[in-house]
Amino acid sequence: MVTRGRGGVLRVSRTGMLRTAISGACAFLALLLVPVLLLPPSAAGARTEPLGRCPGSHVLLLGSYPSEVSANLDREVLDPDQPTVIDGIDFYAGSLDGSRVVIAIAGPAPSVTYSTTVTALKHFSCTSAVVFSGTAGGGGESGLGDVTVPSAWTSNNGASFAPVSTTALAVARDIAPAATSQLGTDAPVDDGPCLCQGDVHSLQAVPILRTPRVIVGGYGTTYGGQSDFCFPEGGMLEGCNACPPSSGASVVPTITVPGAVSPTEASLAARSGTLVVGAQSLLSDESAPPPTAASETAGGPAYIADDQQTTGAQQAADAYHVPFIAFRGISDTTAVGDLWPFEWLVYQQLAADNSATAARLWIGRWSKA
Repeated sequence: MVTRGRGGVLRVSRTGMLRTAISGACAFLALLLVPVLLLPPSAAGARTEPLGRCPGSHVLLLGSYPSEVSANLDREVLDPDQPTVIDGIDFYAGSLDGSRVVIAIAGPAPSVTYSTTVTALKHFSCTSAVVFSGTAGGGGESGLGDVTVPSAWTSNNGASFAPVSTTALAVARDIAPAATSQLGTDAPVDDGPCLCQGDVHSLQAVPILRTPRVIVGGYGTTYGGQSDFCFPEGGMLEGCNACPPSSGASVVPTITVPGAVSPTEASLAARSGTLVVGAQSLLSDESAPPPTAASETAGGPAYIADDQQTTGAQQAADAYHVPFIAFRGISDTTAVGDLWPFEWLVYQQLAADNSATAARLWIGRWSKA
């Protein structure tokens, strides 16, 4: 569904690999004994939109799969008779910490993300901004658990860049310190495809062993994913629509313990279908150091966020002259080697929740501007 490669290397579809990894993890759970232009946006004539609002304006908040919107959807006070279903897409209208929002899954592929965003902008009048919140691969200065807010995005590997709203970016800089102070460091064990709920209540969390931060500025890239698709019963990781709020499908209760294993160890164990939790490690060989992530692609800029959906939503927002911004939590990096999608399986919920925190604070500030 969401294929990614780091540092501009060739991306390989992860749909089969991800479903195999999820199946393997579920099978082992019951047996676990260890709980525009090639110029910077500032020089590219980025748009600055007025902050005028029509009565009842709202922010359109999107994610690419259910885990990415679960934290904010669970906090949303829904309007009556929600969700609003349009062309099979569930849109949840209501209030998020007092700010009007519409929350939905935009889809796994850039073309689907584009069409979903257009559908929302046509149906829900007075959209004051489009916000994409979700996970991404990290590069350059970004690291595991960070939330990146690129100032420009490319969909053609750096041949051209589209700047985000400069007004929206300024608000992101304003809320960055507060958001950084609220970012999590412990990876909750979520229920993946919603098939393992009975087996994971005793699992513990895996800390990232670093202090994450909100990084505003830099470049993001959307690469590949055109053939990815979701599943109607795909659950938190591959579902086409958000799991309903308070459905019990978001995050399984976890216990965090000190002295946890490293992200590299946790990711390696996930590759074998086993989740490493708590203070002990299931690995015996720790002698090989992880490779170092490259900071730039060949002949191009460093991308602080790498995903497969953002520019689809951005292109739709730009077409409708609606301010756009994206918050991408880093769920996997090249720092642990070639471990996609296993590192993502361990840390995607932490990354999704961190990006949700930053997006929520941004929406609160934006709605009061």
